[in-house]
Amino acid sequence: MLRKGGRPVAPDKPTVSGPASPILPPGRPFWGVVLKLLIASLCHLEVRAMELLPREGAGIVYYNHIHWLDPVLICGSMNRYAVPLTKIEASKWPVVGWLLKQYQVIFITRGAVDREALQATWDVMEEGDISVISPEGTRSTTGALQHAKEGLAFIARHVPDAWLIPCAVTGTPNFELSLRGILKRQPIILTYGEPFLFCWPEGRVSREMMREMTDEAMVRLAALLPPEMRGDYADASSEERWCTPLADSNC
Repeated sequence: MLRKGGRPVAPDKPTVSGPASPILPPGRPFWGVVLKLLIASLCHLEVRAMELLPREGAGIVYYNHIHWLDPVLICGSMNRYAVPLTKIEASKWPVVGWLLKQYQVIFITRGAVDREALQATWDVMEEGDISVISPEGTRSTTGALQHAKEGLAFIARHVPDAWLIPCAVTGTPNFELSLRGILKRQPIILTYGEPFLFCWPEGRVSREMMREMTDEAMVRLAALLPPEMRGDYADASSEERWCTPLADSNC
């Protein structure tokens, strides 16, 4: 991630015309290849329904957070430029922190309104690219979905035409960064759901509205997970007020 005064800014990517930019920021092509090789070497990754990921346009890929490896696998297996939000503490991890900076991520301070990290995220999306977000805000220690914060809808509100797509992650808690783990090549599955749009009301969007929007999005994510991982959304209603499929959007 590039920085200004020690704070996050959007990765510096040249602007080009067209729906999807083929130009990546310096360092990403090389480290992208390295990441793909590491993924292939360290685990057995299966990506399901990748064809549902829109080929163009700004968007948000959101996922259930059960391991620090989750956003790494999502970005590393994607065929589009995507920038994950990552907790600031990860920047200080030996080796991994350095690699994250080279790969370019947006570090965010948890438990506070990190306006600079949010602006960096909006900058990425305004250039027509993808932000990778964990709505829960922190890793689940049980593997089950936790109640998400309104941040997912808050971020989407600033780029109202951006699509959203859920990505369910399973298998990462069993990953071991050891010789035994490498030889085992832990099976990990990423499952994409249908992309959709939030239908934004005219005028002010209240916190309660954003709460409802985020919950509807989380129900879509829960539906992709095994029953034992649906957690706080196991019994949530699938009735939707704010979400509409991208393919037949009438917002």
